[in-house]
Amino acid sequence: MNFGYWRIAIWTVCGAGTAFCLGASASPLLAQTVAGEAVTLPPVIVEGATLAKPKVAPKKNKHVTTVNAPAAVVMPAKKLKKTSASSTGSDDGGVASNSISSSSDGEISYDIDGEGADANQSYDAVEGGISALQIGTAVSVVTGDSIKASQARTAVDVLRSMPGVSVNQQGGTGSVAVVRMRGAESNHTLVLIDGVEVNSTVSGLYDFSTLATDDIAQIEVLRGPQSGLYGSGALGGVINIITNSGKGPARVSVEGEAGSFNSRGGRASVSGGTDTAWGSFMVSSRQTDGTDISPIGHERDGSSLKTLSFKGGVRPFENLTLRGSFRANQLYSEYDDFSYSLPGYQMAVDAPNVTDTESWSGRLEGELSLFDQAWVQTVYATRANRDLDDVSFPSWLNGPSQSRLNDQATTYGYKSTVRIGPKSGGPVRHFVTGLIEHREETFDQPTAANFHAARDRMSYVGEVRGEYFGLLDLGATIRRDDNETFDDTTDWRVDGSLKLPATPFRLHASYGTGTKLPSFAELYGTFSRYTPNPDLKPERSKGWDVGVETTLLKGRAVVDVTYFKTSLTDEITEDYSGFPLITSVNMDGKSRRQGVEVAGRFQVSGGLSVGAAYTWLDARDDQDEREMRRPEHQARFDVDWKSLDGRARLNLSAIYNGEMPDAGFFVYAFDPVWGPLSRQETVTLDDYWLVRIAGSYELKPGLELFGRVENLLDQNYQEVFGYDTAGVAAYAGVRLKLEQPMLP
Repeated sequence: MNFGYWRIAIWTVCGAGTAFCLGASASPLLAQTVAGEAVTLPPVIVEGATLAKPKVAPKKNKHVTTVNAPAAVVMPAKKLKKTSASSTGSDDGGVASNSISSSSDGEISYDIDGEGADANQSYDAVEGGISALQIGTAVSVVTGDSIKASQARTAVDVLRSMPGVSVNQQGGTGSVAVVRMRGAESNHTLVLIDGVEVNSTVSGLYDFSTLATDDIAQIEVLRGPQSGLYGSGALGGVINIITNSGKGPARVSVEGEAGSFNSRGGRASVSGGTDTAWGSFMVSSRQTDGTDISPIGHERDGSSLKTLSFKGGVRPFENLTLRGSFRANQLYSEYDDFSYSLPGYQMAVDAPNVTDTESWSGRLEGELSLFDQAWVQTVYATRANRDLDDVSFPSWLNGPSQSRLNDQATTYGYKSTVRIGPKSGGPVRHFVTGLIEHREETFDQPTAANFHAARDRMSYVGEVRGEYFGLLDLGATIRRDDNETFDDTTDWRVDGSLKLPATPFRLHASYGTGTKLPSFAELYGTFSRYTPNPDLKPERSKGWDVGVETTLLKGRAVVDVTYFKTSLTDEITEDYSGFPLITSVNMDGKSRRQGVEVAGRFQVSGGLSVGAAYTWLDARDDQDEREMRRPEHQARFDVDWKSLDGRARLNLSAIYNGEMPDAGFFVYAFDPVWGPLSRQETVTLDDYWLVRIAGSYELKPGLELFGRVENLLDQNYQEVFGYDTAGVAAYAGVRLKLEQPMLP
């Protein structure tokens, strides 16, 4: 189906601003309350948008209006009261729902409920952060509860068609999946898991097919250049992933599922703890025989993803906290090769190719808080390691071709934040933060004469954030990177948020720069047909955005509209002029991206919420041609329902991905040494809808059945030219949970 720009825009705004579309007919719903209190959207705390992370302690409250947390959009929140009350936690999919309630002193406290039905269980998904209303950065937040409701098993399906985000997966489950933000390249999105940068130093990108959702508590998507805060790699934006801390009652949880394509999976976890000591341990495994990702052939391409994670901490003294996290995963995936010897466009054909990726990441940190949290100091060390073993069978060679790669990044840092002003309340206060960080990166390619490369950099970062009269919030960050192998770089970022008094409007804006250092593969990698280019320059970008957020119906609905514009210089692209040899070069001109992002959510009642998002994108290279694999139109619509007793749950989502250009390679001759000789042409990938429905029912406390249907419309689509995707599929499973009751 082909939708015009205005048709999609009107449909999406009606979905996003459901309150507008319902009009007066919705008035009986608007007065609905739960437990005698008005239903409203929950507040959102963002951890990754600032260096300063004031303590955010969920406050227990027995009289709470519980509402389901939204997916993929930021919700409005009143000013949060910071408390020292203990916070408890859940492991079962992370944050299940946010709740707000009026406290006796008139301020707003909030609970984050681990299961969505029992307000005596709350969870600190984010121990330190800032209200989404206090930042100018365009941000979307997905809670663990939303992930659990949709039953998404990898981050690929969570991120698909979020505002400003597009996903391209090279086939089915287990195939390489990358994210592009606001039209930037796939290696322009920086990914952090519990504070550890996990992008590959070989390619610069992160493969989201390796990221299981089993222990994720919150995903934050920060859009726009963020190098002033995070350094190299954050040109398009940052995806910050927070896993379960384990705080809360002692809990053991086990689940298993099976379904289409001989898929099976399971998870087991143990968690529990208090403010003094806490921890969470989880193992999971997902396997499938897969589908045939080749349009030519019948061989299935299976995969297996195994994940182990641990997160915990201790607080030996009131002002000293020690934390640690560790995460490891192994992805074994089968994939097909290109049709090297067939005429016409190259596309995947059956081949016994396999890749085995083992990766792990960890972080240790100590935090010292002095003078009633007026001065907070943090020291930390992180490491991310990745080993890749790939065996392919190119048809023009006599035997298999093996490639082994290893990349590793180690970071040491010290951060100091000083609060100027009261701990809570007060008309004005500031946070001043300084950061010193040292990062080492290595690349090894044993199959290329044991090639080894290394580089390091020192970074100096300063940030100032100000809060003024509960209406205006401003932030400014500047970062200096002293690079060993490139010229030193300076990046900066400013953002602001203004609540217009006596109106439902909040204005937000940001402006910043970005830097992306060339990857080890681009500089030194030795691969089939590829010639490295050690003379590459870093990519640089500048971008700004401005938006209006409108809160309606006394906090039950919110609509946000953001316009963005970014320019990119020295963009690195592949040069085919010397084909069959390929190399990377810097473009001479300037690439431009602009677009509009619309997102909204309406809390119809305590158990029913509706959300939608839409993105219009115009991404063009230095020759004013549309960039590959960037759809001009994307949309997302979801409905989430939970029964009043919390035992039944139903979630429906519909994702639209518009037409997009891709590169097709047309074979015109065949060389016995180099294989096919081809020329690059632009092809168009069709638009498609992906509909998913998921449901669950708790038979009795501790025993829950769940199931889902993916690609309900059985769409035949491609996200990468020449690679087919799976059709309609169904899955079902059971979850068991043992939990120690909370003390009164």
